Parts: sequence; structure tokens; C-alpha cells
Amino acid sequence: MEENTFYIRILSPVHLGCDDVYDPTGFVLDDSDQTLTAFDPMDFFRSLDPQDKARYTGICGKGSIESILELYKFMKGKRFDGHRVGVCKGLFAHYQKTLSISLTDRRKIQQELNNFSISRTAFNPITQKPYIPGSAIKGALRTAYLNQIAKTKSVTTDRRDKKQAETLEKGLLDYKTLEKDPFRLLKVSDFQPVGPCPTKIIYAVNAKKKPSEHDARGLSILLEVIQPGTVFAGSIQVLKPLARDVIKAPLSEEKVWESAAAFYSKEKKREDAELDAAGLPLGPTSTDSGICPLRIGRHSGAESLTIEGHRHIRIRNKIGNRTVYKDSDKATTFWLASQVSNSKTADNLQPFGWVTLGAMTASLQEELEAQAAKQQSELASIVTSHAAKIQAEQKKSVPLPPVEEVWENAFVSFNSGGGGIVSAQSADKKKAEICGKEKARAATDAGLHKKLFDGKKTLPKARVTVRKVGNAWEIVKVEPAV
Repeated sequence: MEENTFYIRILSPVHLGCDDVYDPTGFVLDDSDQTLTAFDPMDFFRSLDPQDKARYTGICGKGSIESILELYKFMKGKRFDGHRVGVCKGLFAHYQKTLSISLTDRRKIQQELNNFSISRTAFNPITQKPYIPGSAIKGALRTAYLNQIAKTKSVTTDRRDKKQAETLEKGLLDYKTLEKDPFRLLKVSDFQPVGPCPTKIIYAVNAKKKPSEHDARGLSILLEVIQPGTVFAGSIQVLKPLARDVIKAPLSEEKVWESAAAFYSKEKKREDAELDAAGLPLGPTSTDSGICPLRIGRHSGAESLTIEGHRHIRIRNKIGNRTVYKDSDKATTFWLASQVSNSKTADNLQPFGWVTLGAMTASLQEELEAQAAKQQSELASIVTSHAAKIQAEQKKSVPLPPVEEVWENAFVSFNSGGGGIVSAQSADKKKAEICGKEKARAATDAGLHKKLFDGKKTLPKARVTVRKVGNAWEIVKVEPAV
């Protein structure tokens, strides 16, 4: 097969793990437009006024569980421009609940913060846009191909074999070493977005396939997902083995597509039947005249990721809440995308991971590029408007210049304890201080040093400039009385 351009259209939410999360030091939530804005923490830090910089640095320097909650509370209400992501409605209630926790309740903080971790989908660190790794597509095609072979070829494996899955695949594809694996000749590029590519933060919730009075045991998880309708483009190529290659069963284009169409169409029908039996919404159906459906990403269902007849599905046991592995072709629960954290109250559940694969045409390419240009224009307008909003809010929040006064004929004294403290009292009994001997000496006229710091340590009359700090006064300058 020659190298050709293909497209993948997202049918249901897709999350492709990348071991990265949205860090609390680098995002703010805006409930007015239901978005999360992520940014470089250093850019954010540089935008803060000196007082907020000191507070932010102090919180980050603590390095404790409690300090993470402090950071969430500090970031609340802040505005900063950056990469914007849609957010499901349930997250804001979850966010408010987290903010309301007392800083003294360490156990509760730990529990809620564990539940508030937001996993990112695979993304380009330069553009921040999502992409589909070629390995995810190749893995889906390989799973379908292995299932097709397993229908007619019997391979016996030993449960005690620590590499049981690898042994099974080698037996089905008839190879012993990696260089003789037929899938070495299947080359799949990463698929990049074409046109609009929105992502959203949602909950992955667990629901039972057979409804009962007890909820499914799996905890809800926050994930960033690629939204349905997004299209990606990339290349797929099946190379012909060289004469020196000893590949006993080379791949063919026809078998790759036929096995994928047969396996994932069957899996789609099975899942829809189980969803229907459980009283849950069915997964989306493709209207594309593409090559085949595929299933990729996290929470795609154990059945879509394993080989029929050779499955050992992990199931949580009722007794002691232990995890066991059963020789079963069916899992007992679904993982579904939800707008809220509880599957019982969700009204728009969706299965994860369904996509359709097709050959890219010139007309589709033009259509997607036009959509991308339109989106870019709209995004530029949104970014400009958002930046103007931030600037307006920053102008409103610019701190007023510090309030200063000059106290004539003030009484000044020095106490060497506590690192050194210079105190001043005005004629009308207002008081001010400056702490630290070196700092105090720098603020005091040199001609007064000997008398204040080495002599009687008092100045019955001095001209003192003070600044208001909160509800207190701080000494700025001590000079001889006029």
C-alpha cells in the first residue's frame, strides 16, 4: 500500500493519556464562560503586584498538602490570558466544594485534591493543540487483526507465563523476534488536527451493566477529552517486506481494513446492546462513508482492547473489595463520559473512544482548512476580547499609592532585642516601627546613628516619615527635627 493521507473523525469523547495534568499553579477557572485557562506560571507570576508576588511565593514555598488548597484559594477570581479549555458544569460545584475545606482538615484536603487532579490528553507543547499518537491507531489496528486471526488459529498459553500476552501475539502472528513481527511493516504517523479542535474537561464515571441497588465502585475521574466532530489527518503505510526479511505472514492492506471493520463493528453492536439493556444512552453512529470504525484512548472498554477467547478481565470482588481477574469475555461495568461526577444524576452519558477512519479527499481537505481559517479568525477575536477584559480588570485592581505622613517632633527609641526595633510616637500618640537593625540604620539619618543606636537610644524630637501598611504604620525615614 502506498503512503496515503487518512482522516480520523471523533465520534465520542477521546482521552489519550500523556502523563501530564493541569497544574494548580498554572490555571484559573472562570465560571462566567465555563472555561479553564492554562498558562505559564512564570508569566503569571511576573504579572502580579509586589504584595501578591510575596504571597504567591510564600504559598508555593511551603510544599505541603494544605498549601495546594491555599493556592487554589489564591487563584480564585484571578484573570490571565492563555490556553482555554471548556469545562463541564459539574466541575464548578466540585471546585467550590474544594475551596470550602478548612485548611486544618488535612485528611479531607488530601481526599479532595486527589479527586481534583485533571489529566490532560496528548497535546503539542508548542501549539497546545491535541493530537492522536500514531501508536494509538496502530495499536487499535493490531488488536482487530489479532482478533480476526484468533477466530481460526488456536494458540495455547500458560497462565504462569509472565509474558502471556506477548506469547499469544507471537503465536497468532507467527514470529519469535521483533524484527519478524509483521506489524513492523505498518507505519502510522501521528494524526494532527485539521479544522476546529476543541477539548473539554469532563468526568469519567463508572456505571454497572446490570443495574442494582448498589452503585458501581469506581470513583469518578477528571479528564480532558477531544470533543466529537474533531477531525485529524495523518498517513498510514503498509511496507512490503524486503527479500532478506523473514516474515512468515506479511500484512496486506485488505486484511488490515477488513479485520478492523469486522471487529469494531461487532464491538459497537455488542456495546450498544449492553447500554440499551442497562437503560443508558447508546453510543454515536457514524454517518461517514469511511473505511472502518476504530476505538482508541482511555476507557475504551476491556473488550475493545483484548483478544476474544483469551481475556482475563480485572473485576472488583464484592468480598473484601479485592481485585480479581476472571476468564471472561465481558466486563461488568462501563466507563462513560459525564458532565457531573455521579452517573446516577447524569443526563448525557457517552461511551469513550469511538472514531471513524477514512481516506482524505481533496474536497474534505478544503472544507476542513476553511473551517480552520474561520476558527482561527473567531479565536483571534475571542483572545483580543478576553485580553481587553483582563486589562480592564487589572486597571481596576491597580493598588493605590501608599499613604505616607510626616510626623514632626516625634519621640523615637531603639530596642536591640528581637534583631533590633526602632519605634516612633507622634505628638498625637500614633505609633510606627521598623524592624531589623541594619534596615533601621539605613532609614535613619547618619548624624543620628551614634545617639540612637550607641548612646541613650532615644531621640526626644525627630522628623519621622511613615507609611501606612494595612492598619499599621511603618517607619520610612528618621531625620533631625526641623
